Amino acid sequence: NTTRIYQINTTIAITSAKGGVGKSTCTVEIANALRNITNKRVLVIDLDENSTLSDNIGADISAPNTIYEVLTGACSINDAVQHHKLFDIIPGSKSLSKASVEFTEREDVYLLSDVIEFIKDDYDFIFVDNAPSRSVLLTMTIIAADYIIIPTMSDEGSMKMVDEMEKDISKLVNSRNHESHAEVIGYILNFYKRSNMYDLALNRLQEHINDHDEPKPFIAIVKELIIASEVKTFKTAICEDYKSSPLGRSFYDIANTIVKR
Repeated sequence: NTTRIYQINTTIAITSAKGGVGKSTCTVEIANALRNITNKRVLVIDLDENSTLSDNIGADISAPNTIYEVLTGACSINDAVQHHKLFDIIPGSKSLSKASVEFTEREDVYLLSDVIEFIKDDYDFIFVDNAPSRSVLLTMTIIAADYIIIPTMSDEGSMKMVDEMEKDISKLVNSRNHESHAEVIGYILNFYKRSNMYDLALNRLQEHINDHDEPKPFIAIVKELIIASEVKTFKTAICEDYKSSPLGRSFYDIANTIVKR
């Protein structure tokens, strides 16, 4: 394809240890929007034992080869990749629930990074979606990522998790062995509704931005629309079938911000 002038080779984790903040939806939409506007090769890795993202887009979650089999060496990476209309995907697996007892060796935290290193020349953007928990899988993701986007809602629990995520990332980046080089590139305030609570959440995110060096992370606001639920029913994406909708434009704006960065 003559429009592919250069490779980007960027791994982006859209992650939070808090459930219900819209990270899987954000991953689907931003990954699809980036593929559409750049014509680049995009892979999504579903590192969630519930396989929510995989199921929402219609990936084969009953396939014998998933990210679990890749991490345990039971299959090759290419055997686990599924080609979907939105992007390529390595689906999640219920077996990931065994991660805390399966991946106990010190070097296991580098498994995802090793997987991505092996396949990175095949893709320009690799996205990772995590389960909503602070676990060895989240540590793997932070170590493997180049950039991290933290989605949140405005409630106190979600905002506290932004603080905790920042601490976890900083510990790995600033550890003796500098295990991670990840940089927080942005925050997404999901399900936005005009209220004092959301104004307070915006102010807190602005404080996070002020703590970062230049270039500063972005803050994106995404409103709640019924279309976000509809696309899951039809196993597609807002940025694929409803590009001109307000929610579609919000995610395309985020994708363009990432490209400029």
